[in-house]
Amino acid sequence: MIPTVLPLMTHDEFLRFLQFFSPLPIAICTFGIFSNIINILVFYKMGLSSSSNISLFLLAIADASSVSAILIISLQEVFDDSHLPMTMEDVALLTTHAFFFFSAMCSWITTIISMERSCCIIYPMKVKQIFTPRNIFALITGMVIYQIATGLPKSLATGLTTTTSPLTNQTITIFDFTKLDLFMYTTSQFISFSLPNLICFIIVLVGTIFFIINFKQSRQLRKTMSGSGGKSDKMSDKDARLIRLVIFICIIYIVGASPNTVLFVVQSAYPPLNRTDLYFGNFYHALNIVSNFVQGAASSVNIFVYFGMGSKFKETFKEIFLCRAN
Repeated sequence: MIPTVLPLMTHDEFLRFLQFFSPLPIAICTFGIFSNIINILVFYKMGLSSSSNISLFLLAIADASSVSAILIISLQEVFDDSHLPMTMEDVALLTTHAFFFFSAMCSWITTIISMERSCCIIYPMKVKQIFTPRNIFALITGMVIYQIATGLPKSLATGLTTTTSPLTNQTITIFDFTKLDLFMYTTSQFISFSLPNLICFIIVLVGTIFFIINFKQSRQLRKTMSGSGGKSDKMSDKDARLIRLVIFICIIYIVGASPNTVLFVVQSAYPPLNRTDLYFGNFYHALNIVSNFVQGAASSVNIFVYFGMGSKFKETFKEIFLCRAN
């Protein structure tokens, strides 16, 4: 007789977890959509002539898209799908592919921002030649092409079919997992999401540590050179604000990406930790939901950093939304 495997988290416990937890990502992601729309409008109004504004503008677009996907995924537990041609669970699975794409783009763009600031410190005379607006657009376009090319096989690995709903007796569209090409799916998932996010996470983490050390050294150096001219001090203050802005953006990214990164590393070391495992399945699903929530929250709060660090951002915001022009 084959022994029964008792799950670490039962289905009823998982449902209770969803009922308790679901309102949080819905509220946070709704706020994140509006805050990132504000970021998009403000950075567009500020102009896309500088590489920094371009990167922050595109990061806001990626963040808005990412939190929108998380919101749709979260709504599956509270939305009545009885009259839809596709169940919300399958809509959420479909939206997950979009979330992986935009989440990876957030990682790529944050890495570009981090590398640009690093070059400003290491190669201050060459940074404007390397990170031109044209080069930034070309680099991010290449990343978009890479994400589509590597993520498309994952979408093609899962098939769709029609069936009759047992609740409404209507024809609905569902995923047909009997046609799932598991090797293609897992390979595509690894090279389009897991690997890029891990690489970007390491680069941003190392870059942030470098920024913090360099920033402390620069502040110490400025104290010993207090007799320098006013214009030089003003330029130093401007550079310091920009470095602080990048440090905070990178820290927010690290906090948001840490759960998914840790989950990926643990899953790689211990493959039974996956959604289809009889013992870990519900528990892994719950961890995944929490990880996505943390990432969605991180993608929603950059606006507070911009308000706290950027006087130009605040002025442009007032000009757009409060009709106050200087």
